[in-house]
Amino acid sequence: MPPWFHMIGKGAALSIWVRILRWVFKAQRWAYQHRRYSLSIVAVLVAIIGSAALDVKNSNDPMLFFSENNVHRQKLEEFRAVFGKSSATLIALDAGEPNAPLLLLEAERYLSEILLDPEHPLYIDDITSLGSVTATLPAIGYPTEYTSLEDVQFLAKDHPALSAYFFNEDQSATIVILSLDPADQSDPALIAAYKQQMDLVTHMREKYPSLLISIAGSVTIFEALREAFSQDSRYLFPATAFVNFLVLLFAFGNLRVTLSVLAIAGVSVLLTLGVAGWSGYVFAAGSASSFAIVFTLTVASLIHVVHAMGQRQRRLPFQRSRTIILSSFRKLTVPVTLAHITTAVGFLSLNWADAPAFKAMGNLVAIGLVFSLLLSLLVAPIALKSKRTELVIRDDRIRAVSRWFAVAWAAAPIRNALIVSVLSLAALTGLTRIVFDDQITNNFPSDHPLLVNIDNISGAFDWYSSIDMVLQYDEGMLIKPEAIADVVELVEWIKLQQPVADVFSPIPLIQDCLDNRQPPYEGAILDVPQKMLNYCVRTSARSGSNYVGFYAKDFTLLHLKIMLPRISAAGVRDLSEKIEAKTLEMGFTPETARLTGVGVMSAYLSEVNTKNMLIGSALAMLIVSLLIGVFLRSPILAVLSILPNFLPAMASLGIWVWINGEVGMAASVIAAITFGIVVDDTIHILYALARGKHTQSREGIRTVLRNVTPGVLTTTLALGLGFGILMFSGFEVNRQLGFLTSATIFIAFIFDIFVLPGLYSLLKGKR
Repeated sequence: MPPWFHMIGKGAALSIWVRILRWVFKAQRWAYQHRRYSLSIVAVLVAIIGSAALDVKNSNDPMLFFSENNVHRQKLEEFRAVFGKSSATLIALDAGEPNAPLLLLEAERYLSEILLDPEHPLYIDDITSLGSVTATLPAIGYPTEYTSLEDVQFLAKDHPALSAYFFNEDQSATIVILSLDPADQSDPALIAAYKQQMDLVTHMREKYPSLLISIAGSVTIFEALREAFSQDSRYLFPATAFVNFLVLLFAFGNLRVTLSVLAIAGVSVLLTLGVAGWSGYVFAAGSASSFAIVFTLTVASLIHVVHAMGQRQRRLPFQRSRTIILSSFRKLTVPVTLAHITTAVGFLSLNWADAPAFKAMGNLVAIGLVFSLLLSLLVAPIALKSKRTELVIRDDRIRAVSRWFAVAWAAAPIRNALIVSVLSLAALTGLTRIVFDDQITNNFPSDHPLLVNIDNISGAFDWYSSIDMVLQYDEGMLIKPEAIADVVELVEWIKLQQPVADVFSPIPLIQDCLDNRQPPYEGAILDVPQKMLNYCVRTSARSGSNYVGFYAKDFTLLHLKIMLPRISAAGVRDLSEKIEAKTLEMGFTPETARLTGVGVMSAYLSEVNTKNMLIGSALAMLIVSLLIGVFLRSPILAVLSILPNFLPAMASLGIWVWINGEVGMAASVIAAITFGIVVDDTIHILYALARGKHTQSREGIRTVLRNVTPGVLTTTLALGLGFGILMFSGFEVNRQLGFLTSATIFIAFIFDIFVLPGLYSLLKGKR
């Protein structure tokens, strides 16, 4: 190691660290001696900061997952600046009989009339345009009031402007497309919008029970997301606290101590919630898991202290509770403080993610860890003291289990380390098969109402979602025959690509206009007279299909909508690359032919975040290792801290890939999240080994492991089982996060017990 490392580690840093410790010990003594004042200060802080706990703002806006510098977001914002920010809601009416039966047309007209009449009680607010058969009839010269349903049957066959956009292939189903632009994106407003839409659909289902009526769109997806997160907040997070309660009660054998630890963790969460509320920041709905993380990490820190109290109680039974508590906290102030700092560094590394939602989650957890550290060092000693009962830690059961691990390591340290290492490397091979898939519909079970409706729409029309393509032309070029002929060629080529179901373009409207000229035009597009083509192009821009928005106002931009069934994010990426290659072949440039849309943007979410997080995670590991090396005064310990914390995260990800094949958003940040969590136990083991005696021998290390493993094991059970509860979530991202985090914690425990001590013993002589 370079000389400056040793100088910093043994000189300046040591002096500063000693001063900090002295200040902390004085603060602990003062807080303990003036318990009433201390608790009063905490109560005031909770009252002031925690008063905003219920004011936390959440949103499911997809933009929260993409930074302003994200190239896909920039494309989408450029598109919306020209064609509007409206989101679509699809209402499909399926008769199950071909050739548009009258009942289907009657229901469609009835529904369209409701949506065209702002005075109707079931009218939906925030509609910017309506795409339907009834709304389009006047644009092609057939006023609704003079066009009977029998006539519509024939028009649907003869007019591409109707059949191409609003009917499926055998005309057994029709679609009504609402373009919405809600000004208020808050949860209450979107909940009200969802209720409006469902009231309308319920009314239609009651009036036309023989039709299959399905609804899908951004508002229904929002409601599905909100409900999934609400279910987690309502059931899973309390279940996490209950699991922690059971683990602590088993480990400590003392109800009062268990409740005291949980209370400190609860206050940490309350203060974190308060900061989130006071900030006024709008968090992504998934950020609610931040509070569960703060809770479990606070519990984990106090577990080691409580076990140290139990150990001291057995060795020095004559000491009073006050001495046991303060001495135990003094003994573990270094690893507890270092664990909080390094964990905060791990979560702060999420600021390298592309997604603002991940950055907010990382910063929120880091803030929570500041509260957790202050409460753990200054308030927890007071909470654990009771005038009525003696402090008794009955941790014999967990210590008996811990002794087994110490004996197992000592029996064959090299063999055990090799077995764990080989199995981990085998799991790592799964990373070669990793496929990122962020399609939002994959986050729900197959019987979820959202997916049932989507499957119904897909079954009738072979599509339910879309991506957008924008072609840019010089002024005046878009209305020339050559340009329209190129569009025809491109549209037909895209339709042949799998799994494209259809392409919404102005071509059917232009063709409809040409077919209905007097006399009808029957030649090739390239031979259309310029004046006639100019008229038909401009007429298609004024048609009732404005929900698509084919043209910019100056006719320099053309918008194509590529309709897709449910496909993976990888499928969207592959299709996008094929289409981009085709446009380059046709003479367009990346600037004049752009693919965009929320679907395209989401398809690259994990891929972009994973690349960015490689830098953040590497930097976090470097900083954490330096902190461990400096404050434990050992470069060897700095090096040893990396392997048992990074490799388990990658191994758990590999196991997930072997089991499921595809991963989503959780995978892109799992290294940073779990590194910040599992490093705590590594610090406690390294700290115990560094302070232990005769650790150059197998027997000396076994003795150290017997003393430190109870805290490590209890922490592993509390964290591993707590995060494991998320695997019962109704939302796939949380299920993945629960599995990956829980698996990483358990694998890291095996590494810490069976690999880390052997490496320490091997390298100690090289200090």
